[in-house]
Amino acid sequence: MNNHELKAKLLEFTINGVNSFLEANPELVFYAFAFDCNTEECAEVLLCFNTEKEFSKTLEEYQKGRFSHLYKKEEEVFDLKFNTGDWEYQDVDDISLMTRKEIDTIYNSIPSADFNEWEDFTESLMQLFCETLIEFRKTETYNRIPKTKDFISFCIDHDEDFEQAMKRLKKYE
Repeated sequence: MNNHELKAKLLEFTINGVNSFLEANPELVFYAFAFDCNTEECAEVLLCFNTEKEFSKTLEEYQKGRFSHLYKKEEEVFDLKFNTGDWEYQDVDDISLMTRKEIDTIYNSIPSADFNEWEDFTESLMQLFCETLIEFRKTETYNRIPKTKDFISFCIDHDEDFEQAMKRLKKYE
C-alpha cells in the first residue's frame, strides 16, 4: 500500500471508530483525542480520548498510591494528563496498517549497521499519522466531538513524551 492509500485507510478508520465511540458515549466531554502510535508493531494506531473527570480520578489514585511522590509537581501532573497509556478511554479502537511480514521485510532490507535508515522509516510513518490527524480535524466527525475549551488533539509515538509529539505535529500543521 502506498502512503496515499495508508492515509485514506487510517482516515476512514478514524472517522468510523470515533463515530462509533461518540454514539456509545454521548454524555462525555473530552479534553483530548490522540493517535497513540506504535510504528514498529505493524504501524499500529490506537484511538484515545480522555475526560477531565477521568483524569482527576487517575491523578487522585496515583497521588495516593505507592508512587505518589512522582505525581506532585506541576510538570509531573502535566505529563500524566497527556500520557495516553493512563487514559480511561485508551484504545477505543485500533488498526494495524501493515502486517508483521511487511514490517519485517522493510526492517530486514535495511543494512544492519544503518539504524538511521530504520529511524527514517518509522519517522515517515509518524509523519503520515500526523498528516492524517490534521485531515481528520477537518471532518464533520471531529467537529462532533464534545470538547472542553482547551481541547487538544495530537499524534504520539507510544514511547515518546508529549513535547516531542507536539513538536513533530507542528512541523506538519
